[in-house]
Amino acid sequence: MQSLRWLAMIMGMLFGYSLAGPIGGLVGLAGGWWLSRRNVLRAPPPPPPRQPARPSNNRLVAAYRELGIDQHASMDDVRTAYRRRLSRTHPDKLAASGADKATLDDAARRTHALREAYDTIRKARRGE
Repeated sequence: MQSLRWLAMIMGMLFGYSLAGPIGGLVGLAGGWWLSRRNVLRAPPPPPPRQPARPSNNRLVAAYRELGIDQHASMDDVRTAYRRRLSRTHPDKLAASGADKATLDDAARRTHALREAYDTIRKARRGE
């Protein structure tokens, strides 16, 4: 950074001298010194690192509601609730009991919603 200060002062002096002679050189030197003190020559700071997208609060609340648990439940309770609800509505389990096609389609949608809710909660707790 020190070399940029001297460079600004010398370039200002040369530019001022070429335009207005010795007085212009002094004015250019002062201008170069002023620019170096004002940090005009310093590169802008890099942008802050991007944070990964976090699930919105509404989405997270809906995920807890989908699993039927409180937001302050431990991760073990979240996992237990997910597995219980999944075992009740899993399409393979219902197919084995002889359910019709409409019930199986509804179970598939429900299973998908449960998986999304569980993934949303997991990502929010990990900070992703």
